[in-house]
Amino acid sequence: MSLPTITVRIGLASDPLDNPQTWTDVSVDTTAIHIQRGRQHALDRIEAGIATVILKNFSNQYYPASSANIKPGKCINIRATYDATTYDLFTGFIESWQPSWLSGAGLCPIMTLQCADLIKNLARFEITSAGYSQQLSGTRIGNVLTSFGYVATTDLDAGQSNIIATGALASKNAMQHIFEVTEAERGIFFIAGNGYPTFHDRHARMKSPFNSSSATFGDDLGENKYQILEPSYDDEFIYNDISLTRSGGTAQTATDATSKGDYGTRNLSKTGLLLTVDTEALSQAQFLLSQYKNPAFRIRAITLYPQADEVNLYPKVLNYDLSTRITLRLNQASLDTDYHIEGISHDCDAREGTWTTRWQLSDADNQQYWAIGVTGLSEIGLTTRVCY
Repeated sequence: MSLPTITVRIGLASDPLDNPQTWTDVSVDTTAIHIQRGRQHALDRIEAGIATVILKNFSNQYYPASSANIKPGKCINIRATYDATTYDLFTGFIESWQPSWLSGAGLCPIMTLQCADLIKNLARFEITSAGYSQQLSGTRIGNVLTSFGYVATTDLDAGQSNIIATGALASKNAMQHIFEVTEAERGIFFIAGNGYPTFHDRHARMKSPFNSSSATFGDDLGENKYQILEPSYDDEFIYNDISLTRSGGTAQTATDATSKGDYGTRNLSKTGLLLTVDTEALSQAQFLLSQYKNPAFRIRAITLYPQADEVNLYPKVLNYDLSTRITLRLNQASLDTDYHIEGISHDCDAREGTWTTRWQLSDADNQQYWAIGVTGLSEIGLTTRVCY
């Protein structure tokens, strides 16, 4: 069994937002990495991705006294190469350089880097400007990134919802505003492994490549093998009385009497949505009700040991990103269900020669939809419903 080749690069000679970066390769000193990105469930918002990198510091080369470039804030990139293909797993910024020792008396020094992606930077930036006009959600997010000073590549869907004009802004937190936009849209914003700010609007998972399963993980011959499943069947995500109110609008409600009778009234309420019309708030409430009025036996997370089947599993654990759709099968529970990846964590220890990947999951919506003018969603079938 073998590990992918891990490459860790730091932009020591560059400013944090320089594009391109001048990289310094520190892979030879890297002994372990931990990466965590995404969210636990589809109703959560995506916070900053984080990474931990442990470097050998045997020559004291990573102390600030050794180089003026050893500073918090430097850009860092973590990638893995398997079978001649390279995958970016994390790109962000070093929060801290923390020295420690593997043994007493200052012997075997190591340096632990704590890192966070661009979301943390955006959360520390306040917008003061003439504001933004009414525009689609993807355009609004792009304009926030421009206000921040981001000039590199982005991967932003156009969006389905128009977001209300802001008027003049004074000290508006950039990341909080992006959260408000994604909540109005019912989309997700995250920083991809290559560092690109990425926005999936609410139609993204209904279209290629996210509307079909990329792989099946199960217990039958020929299926990809998993190590751990984390199933649940509980009341955590039952909502049968939903009230959504846009900024300047009136409350729009959707309820289900049968669910209330079975589980009691379970409220989900949101106010101040940045939508332009009440009808869209109502459509969103009805959609959420259809998704969460009843419980479901589901898999919260799956853990993979790719070294158990290197050829099949490494390309998947290294390549699959947020929103990727997979199928899980568990014969004993009659489970054969599609899920979207909501969160990703990788743990690699070069000293132990181990790699573990864990994916947080949410149920994929298996309903077919009809949406006017959207390729692949414009044909009405007997099992389709209108998508807002």
